Amino acid sequence: MTEGSDSLKRWERWLGHVGYLAEGGIYLLVGLYALVADIERRRQPNGSLGALTELGATPLGKVLLAVLSVGLAAFALWQLLLAIVDPEHRKERRVRRRLLVRLGHLFSGVLYTVILGRALWSLFGLDMDIGNGQTQAQWTTWVVRFPLGRYVIGMVGAGIAAFGCFQFFRALTGHKTKHVDLSETRLRIPIKVLGVYGLISRGILFTLVGLYLIGAAWRLDTRYAGGISHALGTIRQGSYGRWLLGAEAVGLITFGLFQITKERFRRFHDS
Repeated sequence: MTEGSDSLKRWERWLGHVGYLAEGGIYLLVGLYALVADIERRRQPNGSLGALTELGATPLGKVLLAVLSVGLAAFALWQLLLAIVDPEHRKERRVRRRLLVRLGHLFSGVLYTVILGRALWSLFGLDMDIGNGQTQAQWTTWVVRFPLGRYVIGMVGAGIAAFGCFQFFRALTGHKTKHVDLSETRLRIPIKVLGVYGLISRGILFTLVGLYLIGAAWRLDTRYAGGISHALGTIRQGSYGRWLLGAEAVGLITFGLFQITKERFRRFHDS
């Protein structure tokens, strides 16, 4: 690897690799708890914050949470680095398209910083009694009090829904393996299959979350802003809800496995 001014430094690559592995771990965790909730019926599916709280409830879970926290810190820093410096696209970072992409990375960096804070909060036994989906509803209630609050919530919801729809495009095109080189591995087909199922499940989840935020802004009713746990709980409603939630839970687990297995083959772009 060259260490020129336009090349990613070793620590930047380390942040990227460890961060993407941690992102896969979060989806594995949410998917596993959703599957448990589907089997036990009475449990409400967890979002990422609730899943971290449950993970930290046992001694072994705290060890896993500590490891995951390191990865979450790396991923949050990597996303913020992409937003501020854009190391893989330094020469075109001021192009309008890249500005929009960087804005998305900024949102992701802030989101994962919140998730990291929750992980550390649970790790040190400082948990607050926050039910599934309540955190997002509380933030929405706070934002909606401002003069343009409902429009901000609506735009955020539209952005999340658009991100969800983009996952369908990634699933059905070669974009899902755009940043990896699978040409010399026998795992090429399995990884792509994991990507298709996982990305479709991720797309369904984020599209629902975004639509609920739009509904909360439209109705001025923050009960619709329940986040991931609310979206998963909604999937379970109806005649075939348990099967649909099970399929979605397995899909989230699949996406986590997709993120983890393909990371070995990731190729960073030196601008």
